[in-house]
Amino acid sequence: MPYDETSGLSAAQLRLGRLPGYVRRPDPARRAGERGSAYKKGWEVRFTARSEAEIAEIRELLVAAGFVPARPFFKGQQLIQPVYGMAVVRTYLEARELGV
Repeated sequence: MPYDETSGLSAAQLRLGRLPGYVRRPDPARRAGERGSAYKKGWEVRFTARSEAEIAEIRELLVAAGFVPARPFFKGQQLIQPVYGMAVVRTYLEARELGV
C-alpha cells in the first residue's frame, strides 16, 4: 500500500480523512471524578452514512487502513459507523488536516 512521505499515512488512511464524521473524546474531569465503571466513554470516530452501501464502503476502507470497525447503528436519520481507539482518532484528524 503506498504511503505519503510527509505523514507516514497509507493511502487508505488518507482517504479516511475525506469521509464525513466526527470525533468523540473522553472528558478527563469525569474520568477522574466518577467510579471506573460509571463513565466508560473513550476515544472514538463516528463516520456518518446515508445508506447501508455507504457503511459497507466505509467498513472496507477501515479494514484496509488497519482498523477494526464496530457494529454500525442508527442515530436519527443517519447510519453511524463507530471506530474506537486513540490511534484511529489520531489518524483521522491527521488525514483531515492534510486535506488530501
